[in-house]
Amino acid sequence: MSESLPATIELQTIWQERKGTDLFNPQALSLESAQEFMRAYTQSFRDQLPSESIPLEQALGRVLSSPIIANMNVPVANNSAMDGYAFHSQVLKKGARVQLQVVSKQFAGQSLEADPLVDFEGGRDAVRIMTGALMPPHCDTVVPQEWVTNLEDQIEFDADRISPGDNQRLKGEDLRLGDIVLHQGRILRPSDLGLIASMGFAQVHVLKKITVAYFSTGDEVTPVGEPLKDGSLYDSNRFTLLGMLSRMGFELLDLGIVRDHPDDLKQVFLQAASQADVIITSGGVSVGEADFTKKIMHELGDVAFWTLAIKPGRPMAFGKIKSHDQEAVLFGLPGNPVAVMVTFYQLVRDALCYMSGANDYSPPLLRARFEGKFKKRPGRTEFLRGTLYRDANQELWVHPHDNQGSGILRSMSEADCLIVLSATLEQISHGDNVDISVLNVLI
Repeated sequence: MSESLPATIELQTIWQERKGTDLFNPQALSLESAQEFMRAYTQSFRDQLPSESIPLEQALGRVLSSPIIANMNVPVANNSAMDGYAFHSQVLKKGARVQLQVVSKQFAGQSLEADPLVDFEGGRDAVRIMTGALMPPHCDTVVPQEWVTNLEDQIEFDADRISPGDNQRLKGEDLRLGDIVLHQGRILRPSDLGLIASMGFAQVHVLKKITVAYFSTGDEVTPVGEPLKDGSLYDSNRFTLLGMLSRMGFELLDLGIVRDHPDDLKQVFLQAASQADVIITSGGVSVGEADFTKKIMHELGDVAFWTLAIKPGRPMAFGKIKSHDQEAVLFGLPGNPVAVMVTFYQLVRDALCYMSGANDYSPPLLRARFEGKFKKRPGRTEFLRGTLYRDANQELWVHPHDNQGSGILRSMSEADCLIVLSATLEQISHGDNVDISVLNVLI
């Protein structure tokens, strides 16, 4: 739950600033304009997010509140990249067969012991060395153990197989003292945890998790596990939302199913706004739905009912709900299950990441060749479910699902991508290149 948002980012204020442009046209708001509008509307929330320090092992998926600065060189000293023999590269001569005296061994974790009798610079001596072990001061190259012939306390190998400096990890090669290793706003990945651990940090400063309340609406919606009455359907959207939100690592508040009754809706909206930063609903925002749903949303907050220029997912509400001195950002999603997923992945997901303080959170689009033909209405972005495959020439193709109905949830489970058809397109021919949003990155 957040403090009251400043009046400067009220929907009405932003609308006045963008009046007459495509950046706020409730009759047909483009996908890109809606995304920009949501960022502007939630900027204040993002700026006010508090920071907290947590153990590194709990940091996966969290957003950095401050940059990670290297407190040391990594590696801290020159070391061997493999098991083999360390020597000075001056002995390497093209076409020569090199023979060296093995004078000592160096293990990982073992400190160096200077020996004035060892003659590395003279080119006659070598050290048996293990992966990660410190390089002796006058050694700069390691020959892998598989490439040498052992002759009692000597080794022999072909100089043509190796170059000066091979198989040596240099001090600071990975990180240098004072480098910015990870920037503020980074969503921490598994590799990032290892990188932070390599510098010895046990704690990390991250932004506080946002809390998301979600519920389904409608008299026809039936809880799973109960008998299904005529004209009713099971509440699948709430479980889809649970899955998508859980993957993002938010604090979640499941408020169940809310019936189409003004008092019930009002009570749940007030409860959600007092306990959460974000409210996500499914159903009740289409044209023709009960008027009291829209009336209550407007009564309790600042809500724009949009007709988005996308398919599926045309009807959607966005704004905020207030409860005394607390308020929550509202996303009112359509009731059709595919439309719920499309609007979540194309609008809500990025908006939630932005609110969480994250940078660089949108998965990249791929390009694939379209199988078949397709006509669409210009002026709106359309999303088709599809399956990716490679042909005999290893070219990437996408096959659109046979059933593109917005109520066919099975099609989302059978698809592995969304085919993104921009608003300017009118027709796609067989073999045309199209943009692809890969679902297994998101789902």
